[in-house]
Amino acid sequence: MKVMVTGGAGYIGNELVYRLSAEPGITDILVYDNLCKGNYNLFTGYRKVPAKNVRFIQADILDSRSLRKHMEGMDIVFHLAAKVEMPYADQNAHDFEQNNHWGTAEVVYAAEETGLGRLIYLSSQTVYGHGEVSSAEHPCNPTSYYGISKLRGEDHVRRLTEKMQVQIVRCANVYGYSKNLRVETNINQLIFDAHFTNRIAIHGDQAHSLSYISVYRLVESLAQMAIHEMESGVYNLAHRNLSSVDVVDALRELYPDLETIFVDQHIPLHDLTMECDDRLKQMLPPDTTMREDLEKFQELFTF
Repeated sequence: MKVMVTGGAGYIGNELVYRLSAEPGITDILVYDNLCKGNYNLFTGYRKVPAKNVRFIQADILDSRSLRKHMEGMDIVFHLAAKVEMPYADQNAHDFEQNNHWGTAEVVYAAEETGLGRLIYLSSQTVYGHGEVSSAEHPCNPTSYYGISKLRGEDHVRRLTEKMQVQIVRCANVYGYSKNLRVETNINQLIFDAHFTNRIAIHGDQAHSLSYISVYRLVESLAQMAIHEMESGVYNLAHRNLSSVDVVDALRELYPDLETIFVDQHIPLHDLTMECDDRLKQMLPPDTTMREDLEKFQELFTF
């Protein structure tokens, strides 16, 4: 099986490439990334891919000619490449539109022209906007430029369902260690601050709740999708729903003297919680506690 991963050098893509390279049935992995974030950690360090079946092309998803050339002969494309600028999801609307909307359109055009067999698109729970989401039938009402651009990307991907297998994965907020770490994400920033400054700040209503999944669980789910037959459609992928207070409590188990500052507690925030699709639940690794997840992260700090 030949697999292409757009955004393969990024926070999630980096870990997915490692995981896929250990899968015996996958003979070729193409990392397709423009390295706009300076994500070079995939290529260096003591941690090496398990097999010599990984290659790299530095190119942009907006480059239609390059996409067609390198997608030719692929069995599966994981489309992870996207502009993600948390907590600045409501700034620079043009950049989100260009990368997440029209970039995905170019991936779809290339998939059509090359006769790709299967496309797995990593979308986001932000397409729902807010509320308690029990299934993918929940109405979509994105409230940020990022969410809007991901939903527009989904619209392009849906056009392929008559021609090939297509899975759209709406993913919860991701946390956890990757060689190409994104520290600005919610939980990653909090554990960094807790470990190195012993102080964290929580903004807005303490009861504000979101869905989360560790990068390890996300990557394992995507890898399992690659090696199993699955129906075309939309899949919600989440592991746990946590309030801000829940996150603080988990951190205090590791850092008992942690100083916590609550800022603007009177400001209400929109909750967004999501139940995991039953078809993906069975692909998740054995359950862990939030403390265990944070401990794994903590162990990888250098001091």
